[in-house]
Amino acid sequence: MKKSIFALFSILLFALQSIGQTLPDFNPPKNYKLVLEARGDLGKEEVVYAFDTDKTDGKDGLKRILYICKQVDGKIKLWKSNGTVLRSSKDCGFCADAGVNLSIKIKNNTLITEQTFNHNTRHYSTWKNIYLYQNNDWFVIGYTMKDYDTCDFDYQYDINFSTKQVNVAYTYGSCDDDKKIPKDSFYNFKYPFKAIPKMDGFAPGKVELKFPANNKYFYY
Repeated sequence: MKKSIFALFSILLFALQSIGQTLPDFNPPKNYKLVLEARGDLGKEEVVYAFDTDKTDGKDGLKRILYICKQVDGKIKLWKSNGTVLRSSKDCGFCADAGVNLSIKIKNNTLITEQTFNHNTRHYSTWKNIYLYQNNDWFVIGYTMKDYDTCDFDYQYDINFSTKQVNVAYTYGSCDDDKKIPKDSFYNFKYPFKAIPKMDGFAPGKVELKFPANNKYFYY
């Protein structure tokens, strides 16, 4: 039994060393600007960076790129790059001076990003996406979008792509004492996703999902 465990450990160690040897060194372009970084365990000793590139988004912002790297023998090795999951630097509505409110975390072997769009001084939308490396590729396994107004409403849309479960909550309020408040409503259903979305090509908030039982919809 001990020999089997030792053999398995040796194979795993060899595989990790081989991956480290084949990955290129991480050398982002000198004119790219570091925005955020997060360190943790996505497999073993990873570091994730968000950079502003030198490419404009057609407006006044810069396109962003996500780099997922491994730490191998004291060196940073590029494992994965993606140019679609992060919004451009100023693609945030009424917050052009501050830029996109972006957060990146590593938790439970997953990569989590959160980005907020300001529709106006009261209305915000925040996209939270969970990414996981499995089956030799990166996938989007979870999605939460909160669309909320500081006075009138708080909508939340949740998708678990692994189980195909969708949960939606529409809750309401008011800052005016004499205003009639709509009744809260909740929807829970399975959606026939053909496959778990891959990270490559995925852009939060761009794909429409229609409710199967009515004409409601949202974008994930």
